Amino acid sequence: MHFLRLFILLAFAVTSLHGSNSSPEEVSPNLALARGLVNLYFSAPLIHDKMRDSKSWEKHTGLPATDAMQLLPTIWKAYRKNQRKASKKAYDHREIVNGDDRMPFTIKRLSKRSKGKQQALTISLHGGGDMPKSENDAQWKAQQERYPNAPGLYVCPRAPRDTWNQWHGDHVYPMIEELIETLLVHENIDPNQIYLMGYSAGGYGAFNLGNAMPDRFAAVAASAAAPSPNQTPAEHWNNLALRFEIGEDDKAYNRVKLCRTYAESLDGVRRQDKAAFDYEFVEHENSGHQISDQACASWLGKHIRIHRPKSLVWKPSTARVRQFYWLANDEVLPGQEIDATIDGNQIELKTSNVNNLTIRLDDALVDLDQPITVKANGMKVFQGFVKRELRSLIKTMEERGDPQHAYCAEVNLYIP
Repeated sequence: MHFLRLFILLAFAVTSLHGSNSSPEEVSPNLALARGLVNLYFSAPLIHDKMRDSKSWEKHTGLPATDAMQLLPTIWKAYRKNQRKASKKAYDHREIVNGDDRMPFTIKRLSKRSKGKQQALTISLHGGGDMPKSENDAQWKAQQERYPNAPGLYVCPRAPRDTWNQWHGDHVYPMIEELIETLLVHENIDPNQIYLMGYSAGGYGAFNLGNAMPDRFAAVAASAAAPSPNQTPAEHWNNLALRFEIGEDDKAYNRVKLCRTYAESLDGVRRQDKAAFDYEFVEHENSGHQISDQACASWLGKHIRIHRPKSLVWKPSTARVRQFYWLANDEVLPGQEIDATIDGNQIELKTSNVNNLTIRLDDALVDLDQPITVKANGMKVFQGFVKRELRSLIKTMEERGDPQHAYCAEVNLYIP
């Protein structure tokens, strides 16, 4: 432990001299020490695991709001530098690997951008399915040219498997997550302008991936496809823009009927909350499976991600996704439902089949200088102050690899 303390003191000294964005007079000793601890944590792999349980974090509990805000850029910079090394092979080789699954991807820079300015990212999923590899490869190649007007960096992954559910099997979710996280650390991407689109089988993937992890995207476009029954709850689009297009004669697999029924479901929920559900449904007359959907690419870029909604509904469709905006659930099970709302410092939960839940918080969601009250199914399950912690900022940054989804406080709940 003396060895660890020495490293922290050295990191503190370096940070005090070089690691601050503010002048020395504006940085408190505790903030400088926290920055040193952050830089050491991400840059010293030999003691990384020991630091996870170090008591050094206890000194950085109960942070002032200003310290938490100033620490976030430091954490992102240190995390990004570390992850660039860890994901260099995946980025350089343009391939995400997860076990036996491999997902190659291509990158196109469709438009010029100002130096230093963040750019949008569009992930575009190809069609195909349960067919020979050569045919899916041809679909992937065609997708790379399909949307020349897509916003920002245009990335086309190749489905890891040649199966009917090539874009919405459980194996896909962590690979898409890793793709996003890899691009965020290697490219200058605005995490609030990440878009997802797909055609045919890729459209099914856009429906399912966007619906399962809506907090990753600013907007989703699905073409020549349909939502999967019982896997794409309409309420999940409450904070994520959706556009879906279909030909009126594209009747295979019940596509047209499913899309029409889904639009009715979205309308029904929108009537309950007129501020929600930014969606468009376009049905092309005299068209089958091949439609002209270039408008959906330009439509995507009009949207910015809503990453701190005060109201959300989570009905998990896969156990591979355990974070949903400011909620986290390590015990995702079929049939679970969570309806969560924040009003001031009051958090209301309506749950089904959920026993343990974590709520992530920051000063954009609540006033952490005042007590928080959490009720679940009408019962008070928490009341009190929730402290801002450096450990929480780092933990959530590591979980999501997204600077906009790092939270400085959390409440672990047991729901009877």
